Amino acid sequence: MGKAGTYALLLLTSIFWGSAFVFSKVSENSVSPFVAAFFRFGIGAIIGVLMILIQKARNPQFVATPKKAWRETILLGLVGVAGYNLFFFAGLSLSLASDGSMIIPTLSPAITIILAVFFLKERFRRNQTIGLFVTLIGALTFFSAIVFMHSTGGMQRLLGDSLFLGAAVLWATNTLLSKRITSRVDPFLVMTYAMVFGAIVIGIIAFPSLLRLNFQNLSWKFWLNQVYLALFPSVLANWFYYLGVHRIGPARASVFMYFVPVSSLIIAGIVLGETLTITQFLGAALMMLGVWMVNRKGKNQNVETDQVSRAI
Repeated sequence: MGKAGTYALLLLTSIFWGSAFVFSKVSENSVSPFVAAFFRFGIGAIIGVLMILIQKARNPQFVATPKKAWRETILLGLVGVAGYNLFFFAGLSLSLASDGSMIIPTLSPAITIILAVFFLKERFRRNQTIGLFVTLIGALTFFSAIVFMHSTGGMQRLLGDSLFLGAAVLWATNTLLSKRITSRVDPFLVMTYAMVFGAIVIGIIAFPSLLRLNFQNLSWKFWLNQVYLALFPSVLANWFYYLGVHRIGPARASVFMYFVPVSSLIIAGIVLGETLTITQFLGAALMMLGVWMVNRKGKNQNVETDQVSRAI
């Protein structure tokens, strides 16, 4: 698969993740946020393990475990699955979903670049720096109306937004950590086992709420929604993202996070009847332009941005 195919997978990833904002909100109508997170990643972990077992049955030579990379895999589960989602859902309980939709997708790529510069000694060409700036301006344009329409919340909202910022830092860290391990281990194995360990941690935290949950009140529509969230935004999206990090590097892959809020609001418009303004369409166009600039090769390319094979 060439770079065009990798970019297509990352675009699908952003759409799947964008839909998770909408359909996770639907789940919260029936269960608590942490329980919803546990169901999503618990079911996702089961699906991933079943896919690994099927592959092993079809090909006995298939390596079904990360072998000597267990420590890094567990770390990804703690950081990218458990840590990220616990910060996100905690922030969601205190602040607004629109705040999280802006803070996490727009700041994660910038934080990834900062971490890559400090820890991986990565350098960027001028067009990539400009492209990142254009993408950031587009994201700010896209969400400015949403942010400024909600002016209430006080210190509680500020605390929630701080938790969203923490989630963005954890995802950026997860992105760089995944580059190290996916260069040696099948990304699907990494994603699946990280999801297993992350789901276990979330399950322990959600256990008191699970004990109080009346399962008979959960309809088939709720479970269908959970299966969708587990398969597409969790299993497939995380797998595609790890593949993208492995093939084009964490800095470029993380820029596609900018499309997550765009896709989220589009899906929300279809499902919830929300509409986009002209300003939001302008912001979306700037984000797409910025992503193109970041991924465009210059004529005088001296330093490849994918120099991230060194460990943190």
